[in-house]
Amino acid sequence: MANLFKQSRSKQKGTASSRLSGNGTKGNASANAQVAGLRFGKTRNASQASKKANSSTVTIEDVDWMGHGIVRGNPIMFVEGALVGETCDIEVLSSKKKVINAKATNIQLSSEARQAPFCPVFDSCGGCQLQHIKPDAALEQRDKALKVMMERQLAMKAGVWQSPLVGPRPQYRRKARLAIDARNPNQIKLGFREANSNKVTNVDSCPILVDPLSNIIGPLQNALTGFESARHIGHISLIAGDNISHLVIKHIKALEAELIDTVNALVNEYSLANADKIELKLENKQGQIRSVGHGTDLVMSTINDCSISPSANDFIQINKVVNEKMINQAMDWLNPQPNERIADWFSGLGNFTLPIAKSGARVQAVEGVAEMVRRAKDNAQRQGINNVEWLHLDLADKTNVEASLQQGFDKVLLDPSREGALTVCHALVKALPKTIVYVSCNPSTFSRDAKVLIDGGYEMEKAGVAEMFPFTHHMEMMALFTRKQQ
Repeated sequence: MANLFKQSRSKQKGTASSRLSGNGTKGNASANAQVAGLRFGKTRNASQASKKANSSTVTIEDVDWMGHGIVRGNPIMFVEGALVGETCDIEVLSSKKKVINAKATNIQLSSEARQAPFCPVFDSCGGCQLQHIKPDAALEQRDKALKVMMERQLAMKAGVWQSPLVGPRPQYRRKARLAIDARNPNQIKLGFREANSNKVTNVDSCPILVDPLSNIIGPLQNALTGFESARHIGHISLIAGDNISHLVIKHIKALEAELIDTVNALVNEYSLANADKIELKLENKQGQIRSVGHGTDLVMSTINDCSISPSANDFIQINKVVNEKMINQAMDWLNPQPNERIADWFSGLGNFTLPIAKSGARVQAVEGVAEMVRRAKDNAQRQGINNVEWLHLDLADKTNVEASLQQGFDKVLLDPSREGALTVCHALVKALPKTIVYVSCNPSTFSRDAKVLIDGGYEMEKAGVAEMFPFTHHMEMMALFTRKQQ
């Protein structure tokens, strides 16, 4: 299919040459440093640690929640690409007083949990970091590491930690942003950024994406090859709904009409040949998005017959199955009742808001992105959900938080970004709603915020992991806090 597009243009623009690939290694030194020393017990003495740090060969003693191997000492060492029990040669990436970050360069003694990566560009692509470990082992070890971290930092009691929420592996991701290198229009690279680099790792498909998104990458690259205006493409977003998928080309200058027609013909032909339908959209420099096809809105179902309708730049939970399990667990823990006042803060498009509102509770949904608030409100009204007050507010602003809390709430659900919800948590311990459910994509900032709640009169009653992002360093978690009896 796509070869026909390339051949038809080769007469005028020249035939495209073979694709290029890059290489790199994923790292996250800052995240390690943020939690270093908070997860582990007593360290060895300084002389032992110094000898270990300067050695080119180490034995891995444990693993952290990000999936890095650990060599305990002072400083503590985090080793990318190394598993528990392995002996490996290392290269030091960075060194500070308390933390050394390194990567394994050669495995002398392998763990039984090690596996061959299933993606051919794993070593170069910056998207996945943990394909070298069997997924069940990765989840078990990281879940244990996070549990130990919470026990140490927050004095978490026995019985609080819950079983992980899990979903499909590897095809789980329903949204992706493709990077493009079109400096040479006849040798376009389309794929993902290398780790810590602007270089693009070229891919024909991606095994962690759901089928319609993965399958279109190679044909899309062929369709773009040969067009001079492909240089004006900033990135390409792929997002899969239940009813249709969107392919959104972000461009900083006008694209050739023939390029648009060619890509549109590609998605139309793909849609005719497959059960999964795709539509083309164009996003200009100002962020305005227009449809090239019929303009069908995406629909993503959640639970209880609720759904959201995201645009290309909206935040969504990218793992459909785990997201639904997470909403169900949040509803179980929050236990919303008719006529209760419940705050859903950092509400996005209403992922949690709509099911809470369907319970009969009166909901205040607060989000910091105005366009998402508008779209969430319109979507709720289309579904006949009218018991939600939708607000556009910056919840990092203490004045906004305190003003919103003056209405009084029985329960609160928080789902902040990686920065956490420190300002909100300081305010909540004064307002003292009886129940707080906190959904976090960053265990480090979660631990910081949880301490504020616990010190302010709350007990962490339940907590656990949701494996939203298999094969990556990222970890989603959820916790239930209840107000202690005074």
